[in-house]
Amino acid sequence: MSKKQFKNQASSSRAASGLFTAANGAFGSSTRGGGTFGAVSSSPLSYVYEPPDLTSISEPNTIVAFKNLQKKDSTTKAKALEDLLKSVSSYESFEDAVLDAWIKVYPRTSIDSARRVRQLAHQLQGLIAHTSGKRFVKHMPDAVGAWLAGLFDSDKMVSRAAQESFKQTFQTDEKMQSVWKIYLGPILQFCSDAVFKENINTLSDERTVSPDDASAKHARVVAAALSAVQYVLENNSREALIKYHPALDEFVNSKELWKLASHTDASVRKAIYRLLDVCLVKRPEVLNLEMISTSILVSGLSVNQTASSLNYARTIARLTECNPKIWTEFYTGTGKRSANKRLCHFLSKGSQGASAQYWDEVKSLLLHVPISVLIPQESVSDQKFTIIEAIRDGVSNRDEPRLNQRNAWNTYLEVAKRLLSCHDVDRDRLIEDSVMPILIQYISPSQELVVWTVSGSSLSILRDATQLCLESPTNFLERWTTLSKSFVEEVQTSLPEQAKDFTKSQDMITAKASRWYGLQSAMSTFGLSERIRVLLTDRSASEIVSAIELLKARKGKPYGAASLISTAIRSVPNLLSTQQQLAHAVAQFVLFDVPDLLLSPSSPYLIELIPLLGNIMDVNNVCRKSLQSVLDSPPSLARSKALQHLVGSSFLGHVSQDEKLLATLISALKQEMDDKVKQDDLLSATVANPNTPAKLSQALIAHIVANLSLEENNQSAGLQALQTVVKFNPTALKNYDASTEGSPLLARLISLGDSTDAAVSQQAKTISDAFRADASIDSNQGKDAVLNILRHGPETISAQALSVPSLIDLARTTMQGCNEQHRSTLVAELIPDEARWRVAMQPFFTSAPNPSLAVMNPLSNAISLIESTKPYEAVQFDKDGYSAAFRLFWYTSALLQTSDVFEYATVKHQARVAKYLGLILQIANDHLSISSPHPLWQLQDSESEDGIVEIVSQTQRLTTSWLTDMGPESLLRISLSELLEDAHGISVRSYYSSRAYISTMTELAELHTAAALHVDNDKLSSTRKAGETFAAAAAVWAVQTPAALTRTFNELLAQLTGDDLEKYSRSMMDLIILNNILDREDFEDSLPSIPKQRLVYFVQHLCDSLVKVFDAADASGQQARRSTSTLMVNAEMMRALSHILPSLSETYGTFWERIIEVLTKVCTIFGAAFDERLPLIHASLRLFSILRKLGLREPNDDLVDALHSHQSSIASSMISLLQAFRNIPDESHQPRKIVNEMLARQISYANIEIESSTVSELFPVLGSESLALQDLAYSLLHQQIPRWQEDVALDKALSKDYVAKLPEELLSLILDAPTQNALLDVDFKRSMPPSLRSYLLSWLLVFDHWTGASDAVKNDYIDAIKEGSYVQSLLHLASDFLVTSRVRPVDANKFQIDSYTPGSEETPEKDTHSMLIHLYFLALKHLPTLSKAWWRDNTSRQTQVSVESWTERYISPLIISSELATVSAWGPTQASDPDQPLTIKVSTSTREVTASIPIDEQFMSLAIVLPPSYPLSRATVSGLHRVGVTEQKWRSWIITTQGVINFSDIGGGNQLIDGLMAWRKNVTATLKGQTECAICYSVVSADRQLPNKRCGTCKNMFHGSCLFKWFKSSNSSSCPLCRNQFSYA
Repeated sequence: MSKKQFKNQASSSRAASGLFTAANGAFGSSTRGGGTFGAVSSSPLSYVYEPPDLTSISEPNTIVAFKNLQKKDSTTKAKALEDLLKSVSSYESFEDAVLDAWIKVYPRTSIDSARRVRQLAHQLQGLIAHTSGKRFVKHMPDAVGAWLAGLFDSDKMVSRAAQESFKQTFQTDEKMQSVWKIYLGPILQFCSDAVFKENINTLSDERTVSPDDASAKHARVVAAALSAVQYVLENNSREALIKYHPALDEFVNSKELWKLASHTDASVRKAIYRLLDVCLVKRPEVLNLEMISTSILVSGLSVNQTASSLNYARTIARLTECNPKIWTEFYTGTGKRSANKRLCHFLSKGSQGASAQYWDEVKSLLLHVPISVLIPQESVSDQKFTIIEAIRDGVSNRDEPRLNQRNAWNTYLEVAKRLLSCHDVDRDRLIEDSVMPILIQYISPSQELVVWTVSGSSLSILRDATQLCLESPTNFLERWTTLSKSFVEEVQTSLPEQAKDFTKSQDMITAKASRWYGLQSAMSTFGLSERIRVLLTDRSASEIVSAIELLKARKGKPYGAASLISTAIRSVPNLLSTQQQLAHAVAQFVLFDVPDLLLSPSSPYLIELIPLLGNIMDVNNVCRKSLQSVLDSPPSLARSKALQHLVGSSFLGHVSQDEKLLATLISALKQEMDDKVKQDDLLSATVANPNTPAKLSQALIAHIVANLSLEENNQSAGLQALQTVVKFNPTALKNYDASTEGSPLLARLISLGDSTDAAVSQQAKTISDAFRADASIDSNQGKDAVLNILRHGPETISAQALSVPSLIDLARTTMQGCNEQHRSTLVAELIPDEARWRVAMQPFFTSAPNPSLAVMNPLSNAISLIESTKPYEAVQFDKDGYSAAFRLFWYTSALLQTSDVFEYATVKHQARVAKYLGLILQIANDHLSISSPHPLWQLQDSESEDGIVEIVSQTQRLTTSWLTDMGPESLLRISLSELLEDAHGISVRSYYSSRAYISTMTELAELHTAAALHVDNDKLSSTRKAGETFAAAAAVWAVQTPAALTRTFNELLAQLTGDDLEKYSRSMMDLIILNNILDREDFEDSLPSIPKQRLVYFVQHLCDSLVKVFDAADASGQQARRSTSTLMVNAEMMRALSHILPSLSETYGTFWERIIEVLTKVCTIFGAAFDERLPLIHASLRLFSILRKLGLREPNDDLVDALHSHQSSIASSMISLLQAFRNIPDESHQPRKIVNEMLARQISYANIEIESSTVSELFPVLGSESLALQDLAYSLLHQQIPRWQEDVALDKALSKDYVAKLPEELLSLILDAPTQNALLDVDFKRSMPPSLRSYLLSWLLVFDHWTGASDAVKNDYIDAIKEGSYVQSLLHLASDFLVTSRVRPVDANKFQIDSYTPGSEETPEKDTHSMLIHLYFLALKHLPTLSKAWWRDNTSRQTQVSVESWTERYISPLIISSELATVSAWGPTQASDPDQPLTIKVSTSTREVTASIPIDEQFMSLAIVLPPSYPLSRATVSGLHRVGVTEQKWRSWIITTQGVINFSDIGGGNQLIDGLMAWRKNVTATLKGQTECAICYSVVSADRQLPNKRCGTCKNMFHGSCLFKWFKSSNSSSCPLCRNQFSYA
């Protein structure tokens, strides 16, 4: 490295570098060097330094960190600092050697180029100083300079880190200030060294640091040092610094210091400028002004001041204010460096990116600069003022921000004023050249004067410029007259309406008129001279008259002229009062011409003009006349625009008293508003006008509301109109709502809030929310409307009815806005009373429920007792499909769950609500179970039904929550009492009341609280004697203990045992009561106390009655046609037997067999599945299930024998019942589903053997509408079909003519596949469609035929399938459902692909996916050729690609694995074949099968490769080793083998085996009978040829190659064996 890099600075800098050493002696000598000027020490900031001594540090990791800190890489340094931070923070104290080493490296580390390194260095410095405590004091002089300089780092993160570390050590402001004072000497010495001693080459190594980084580092260090010196001067008094005054004075007078004012780095320049600002305040007397003028002004004015221009302007402004002579006496530049030229050069650059404050500082500067600098002698002579031109250049600089324009032009005008005050200046010329162009450019903008454009907030600037122009009145008058005439000419020559730029031309005139008269309006406040005032008014009058004449001549088309008139009269005060002729001309024009011009383009300006003329004419009369003129004109676009302008102006205030004219206007506006395009503008103009009469606003709002009730096309436009009213005049809308006509508005808005159109819904909600925020229940304005909606809305059925959620929300909001004292009154209105409940529920109490519901409730067959005398009442539904009763139910339930409404209702009201909610719960549960002719709802999709289920469930939870209140006057006690009373009678209402009562008591029993609500036995006895079946059945559940029922039970046994059970009414009532007693779970413990003999007699009596009924049916030989009542009695008998027989399991008797006989007859006689017969069939199946369990659990010989002897009849009856039920759908019929599932379970448990002769009876069941019956049929057939294949295979083997066939019934089920279109509307979340499930199960049974079948049988099955398009339909359905019709194909890896178990998936949709995936897998496995043909023949290329990709990903790997496994198992059996052994090798990773046949010592081999999408893509066969055959024959074998594999109908790996067998046969047949070559004694030669040369004499065969070698070696052509001349045979 050159020694020049370390050469000391010139005299001043060397002196400055040691200025503060001696001064520091008071506080101790610096450790960096001696106290003399000449002593030279190692710089703490230089990159060349002596490494710290690390030998005394005991911690190895710390040593490594310090060594890494000395590396050049910044990342390594940062990591070292992080390690040191962790190390230091982990110890409470550390070695002095660590402290010494850190002090050695800290200063230069704190100025590193990397921000992260500097940041971590300051953090570590603070931690070390804080941790070491007093030990750090001796090191403070060496560290304090770099530490405090870090506070002024240009990077905020680094500066913050230095501040935090400094505050961490010195935690109070007093301590931090004391550091600055105590270590003032070292601080100033550090700063002096940084400024004068260090340079780019000493701070950075040029070998590793780029020049830009080195310059930035040096600039950052210098700027921080200067900022630290500034801080010292600024925050210390003269007395505190008196010791350092000589050194400081020498520092600030250093020539090298002020040269930094021209530094290329902005941070250095700003620091030196701030330092000079402080020096001007603290030490102005010691400054060398000549030196400063040279550096700051001569050099600084020519430097690019970007990023420092504001600081520079502020500094030179203060410097000039303090010492103006710095521009003259102390200024050393001349010629091109003169003060004026340098200043102009600086100003012409503009703010150079600074804020608007820059121009304020420039103004301050220029107001204090000596006038001789602003106006040099040469400027006086030629009157060219370069200083003001420079300012204008700076203002108009294209880089000058627009936000600075106002301050810049203000500076410009202030300087102009100062120049005008100089007596050597030609004022008129200066104004004409430098000020007047501002006004001219403002009034008439042109490209030539673009530099004079005043942008931004220009009014104040223009006022000041105008005032300056008025100081030269003669020039001003002349200029103004010229401009006025030019303006008139421009108006008169404006483009006609037919011209392309007509609008642009008129808009320019309008804008110019606004500027022209706006300026005159501002001038009127100046106190103008009479001469100027007269000129202005005369010119304005002339301009207006010219405009009037032009409008008359061109029929109002040049609207710029109309704008001129309106603007002039509005802007120029007293114009008409001082110009009488002008006033007369304007009045005549308005009175006679304007009404005819209101349909012209000038309309808006003429309408604006009329109200301004109140001082010269009757405005009201003119307004009425003008409005009438517009209304009388025919409809047109011009008329619409005129009306819009009229209703938006003050016109309406002048015609509000004319009722007739106002009515005509309202009618016209309504017609205009029917046009949606015009509606918004017209309406906004009307309602936003404060002069609009209330009658007009209300009429327009009423018209809008009326349109809301029309077709949907008008709704959005109507709501948009209401939003316009709310935006511009919400008071008008509120007033309308409070009027008698406005009552439907809120209801309509809430209704539209439920619209399916998202835009309409959002608009309506926004408007209604604004209403409901103001119309609380305590305000008279909204009370009636809201309560009227809530009083009738829940049960209202109409197209405009509010949705229930909207009503709930409205009620909840109303409740929240109501005062506490009014809530009780409000609740009485919010909660429906009994009268409303009765009316809403009446249609559901007119006819008996479906008899099949007896299967699902405790009253069971009591349904048959209901007397239905009234005809059906038609149920009406709202737009969502809900009846009035359900709307009440939903509204009330949701309101009670989401608010505290119930707390303010009376107990009696609460009990009524609880009662009716309980009743509707029972009806709703029935309707959820079975479709009803008069349902609570009519829904089209399953999602809506899911919502119904959720509502019912939530209401059930609500009513359950009331069961804990058992007080004597609780709502529960009162509601149960009323339900029990309502249960009297045999009406539909009585039936549901009894059910609701029993349901509540059952829930109470589960909570162990039913005893608190018990009724005595007298109630049960009295209702029973009175024949009140429903009330008595309900009373059973309210008896306190089961023991109390024993007496009643015995009475019932005795009564029923002695009665003729065919007496329907009495027997039915007693059986129902008896079964309800037996239904109580807690009565089971009391049943053993009943004498068994009594129970036996009762059972025998029931058997006698049942046998009597069914024997009569057998005797008739026909199915018994019994009434519903008879069926119900029999069903109740079966129910009683189901309860009692388990307690008689150890009792022997003939009744067991008789019961089983009756059960078999029930299944036969009542096979037709009518709803009336379902309860009896259900009871029979239940009883059979109990008998079967008793026969297994507690063997009773009589029962077991009876079951065994009737096994065949049971099976037959079950199958017949199965067939009878197969065509009855049960998806929406819960009782049927229960019976079907029970039937399926009993058949499954019975282990019925299916004979092949009865198969035809089961296949139709597979097509049943019941999923349970489908599963049963599939299960039975799935078990039997593989067993039958053994017999089929045997028949096929015994007879060549035997053809195995698939059942015709099964093929008929797969004939027609459900189409994708037919499945679009199916909700797979609920269930799989029966037709689809039947189809898929049928296919599973088809493939079951392959299990256990021989290859010959499989071929027959495949031939049968080929006869139709069965496979194509299946694969098309599978591909549509799984791949092509979905955005993302189904992920088959989530399912079991190679097997399927019915019902194993969570949802019906997943079950469908699982079945289709498995069937697709089976089709490719067992029917590869047909599957391949379907895929190949598909006309859609996209489908082919999608299916192939999906198959390759999910299905093919399993198919390939299966087939390779089959070949692997077959291969070992072929290797030991004595005739022709075949060696098979299988590679699963490469999907390859290699086959080899040994030929002598060689092998003939080929390879079969399965493609990734096999079997859709064909397998490829390639020859590996050809031996003994020609290439043509070998190629023929390969093609044949590949054809056998790819065109074989049988899959499962057999096609690969068939191909290999075909190849082996070809090889064997070719090599059969081949003899050895007599020369080489081998069949195959080295060139893989067979012996093909025969001797004509001895007939021996030789290889051609062997014979050639013999001839060559023997030198003769004789035969090797016979030695005769070899002749080819």
